[in-house]
Amino acid sequence: MTSRARALTFGYLLALQFFYAWAWSSSDILRPYFRSFYGLTLAEAGSAYSAQVIGALAGALLTGGIEHRIGRRATLMLVTGGCGAALLAGAGVDDLAGLIAQRLVLGLFMGAVFPLTVGLVVDMFPARQRGRLSSLVDGTYFIAVIALGWASAAFLPGQWLLMFWPPALCLFALMLACLGIALPPAPDKAAARPHGAAALFARGLRARTLGLITMIMLNASGHQIFSGWLTTFMTETEHYGDAAIAATLTAQYGGSIAGCFLWGWAADHFGRRAGRFGLLASAVFVLLFLFLPGPLWVRQISAFMFGCAFATVVTLGPWLAELYPPHLRGPATSIFQWGRCASLVVPLASGVLATAIGLGAVMALAAAAFAAAGVIWWILPETCHRLVPGRPVIMAC
Repeated sequence: MTSRARALTFGYLLALQFFYAWAWSSSDILRPYFRSFYGLTLAEAGSAYSAQVIGALAGALLTGGIEHRIGRRATLMLVTGGCGAALLAGAGVDDLAGLIAQRLVLGLFMGAVFPLTVGLVVDMFPARQRGRLSSLVDGTYFIAVIALGWASAAFLPGQWLLMFWPPALCLFALMLACLGIALPPAPDKAAARPHGAAALFARGLRARTLGLITMIMLNASGHQIFSGWLTTFMTETEHYGDAAIAATLTAQYGGSIAGCFLWGWAADHFGRRAGRFGLLASAVFVLLFLFLPGPLWVRQISAFMFGCAFATVVTLGPWLAELYPPHLRGPATSIFQWGRCASLVVPLASGVLATAIGLGAVMALAAAAFAAAGVIWWILPETCHRLVPGRPVIMAC
């Protein structure tokens, strides 16, 4: 591939990431409106996210096999068009059963986006660029969440359809645009057996895989406990208005955008495990946001710092791919979705627990989850050793 072709394909991935992020984050950002429109309890509102995660887990597991059978381009078009159709279906939902079904199908297609994106970045670019390029992809994710937050403040509850129609139409356009971009050939899997998800648990890889799943489970659970309930906490517990909530989300995800570049640079220069410090810092800023006294702007500073620290997860994609042989990259990157499977019960459990001890106390549990995930990251293997001038680069991919 030429440099121009790689740049165009990477730009396509950025656009896909924006609308993927809009679709995925709508289960969190729009949760207070789900409760209001459909008359849901906290646990029922959380069940929409759980359905989405179940679908994403299935999608991640199926992606490798589908890509192997029909090719990268056809798989990318299927996933992009499927995301658009499933998101558009949300405009017609009118009860809890419909919401759960729509989120389940949407999750099925969205679960394939991360493995496909990471696989393309790893196959198109050298190791010393992957951290920074992945940070650009995830920075786009956080920009989309900010856009969704402001859009919901500006148009809801009156213009509900605007949350679905424009992004769905853009996803359909991306499905067609896929015909015009260059894609690298997928790694040859025929010469290496087994190449499915079961191979990740082979002797010598089992402990690593279980450690990664546990780490991502804790990280996803912490994020869902804190960020998943953030808008509900600010609306129903702290009684802030839509503009204040949108500004807080902007602070959080603005910090995430800044953190993307920080952690992407750190991962390429100091190793992939540099990100462990971000998760440990996330635990601290969760507690500061919830319990530090002061006006709203004090909380918004804590939200900005939390977002910056949590953005360390942008380096997970290249690291997961590099921890395994090339023929296992697809199943390896799907571990990110496997790890989310624990978080599918978190909204339900935390919603029930919040009725007993309060939403703020439940959200504080995120700090323990982030701290534990950071410790596990600390002890897992490195794949990109520190870049030292005058020494050769050592890659253990």
